[in-house]
Amino acid sequence: MILWHDSKPTLSLPNHRELAPGLLRSLIRQAGITVDEFLENR
Repeated sequence: MILWHDSKPTLSLPNHRELAPGLLRSLIRQAGITVDEFLENR
């Protein structure tokens, strides 16, 4: 899955049931949010 937005970086997300913790952290960082923000809004 590819997520695109004019003012944010494009993210490419694998279509898996589970993601490795390091990959998830990397995607969260690329999205420009913190892990805490991600957990608060999941």
